[in-house]
Amino acid sequence: MTAPPTMRIAVLGVGGIGGLLAARLAETAADIILLARGETAAALAIDGLHLEQSDSVRSHHHADRFEIIDTSGVPGTRQAAVPVDIAFICGKSADTASLAGYASELLNGSGFALSLQNGLGHADLLARHLGAQRVLDGSTLHGATRLGPNQVRWAGVGRIDLGWHTPPDGEGRPADPADMDARCERLVQLLDEAGLRPVWQSDMRSVIWQKLLLNIAINPLAAICGVENGAILTSTDLLEQARSTLAEGVLVARAEGVVVDEQRMVERLEEVLAATADNRCSMLQDVMAGRPTEIDALCGEVARRGEALGIPTPRNAQLLALVEGIGH
Repeated sequence: MTAPPTMRIAVLGVGGIGGLLAARLAETAADIILLARGETAAALAIDGLHLEQSDSVRSHHHADRFEIIDTSGVPGTRQAAVPVDIAFICGKSADTASLAGYASELLNGSGFALSLQNGLGHADLLARHLGAQRVLDGSTLHGATRLGPNQVRWAGVGRIDLGWHTPPDGEGRPADPADMDARCERLVQLLDEAGLRPVWQSDMRSVIWQKLLLNIAINPLAAICGVENGAILTSTDLLEQARSTLAEGVLVARAEGVVVDEQRMVERLEEVLAATADNRCSMLQDVMAGRPTEIDALCGEVARRGEALGIPTPRNAQLLALVEGIGH
């Protein structure tokens, strides 16, 4: 039996999650292309990618394991690369439009783009650039901390959910969203081989909303207070704040037609806080590094959608203002 052709996978944005994804996929037979810029691209090209799983478990993938594309060259230029089958969008929310442009140039004619970013609306933006049939929805509960330009810690083992993208108008969705074609099956197989625990979902809209609810409950509080995730679980006041923020999001999700069990989401919140207790969430990492955060795609989206639906979201609005204030 003929072996399937080698899958070429591009990781666009090599931060915490992007670095984890690249390092784990480097353990498979896939060809890996990394798109980064400046100091990150230089470190990857010289010294490869380091992944720390625990004090005693570390891996180092040499630079020649990857093809590096540095986007910090002459404005308006692109570096050529052999077309890829899958482009994972792992950059910050503010970079989604530019990363969609790179994905459009890198993907082969039948390739997919898949966002693993926090927040809402990223897949819709990708669909506008690529077409809904070329976009998969994605979400991850893995915890990853960026330690340096080419160094990542796998701070919490979660899973990757993925499935067909459902545009707001519902067009472009397969008749049976549970069906996978051969390319999706191969991608799921590779993610499984990489130990990233993929789960193919038939209702990714609900999955992404559930991830958003966890993000709005955890990330802003951790960033404002400067604490790791576990500190929220052990503080009565912070945990109550997290639950209240989540409850506002549940009301907005339900108004948009998403079925959400609030009690189960509170249980999942506490499970995730326990599983990622030592993790510095991405928003805290951004605040500490003086980088823009994704607060607008999280609490900002909840507040805007709540206002449009006539649903008060004072907790989310307050967290949005506080995190934005930190950055100024």
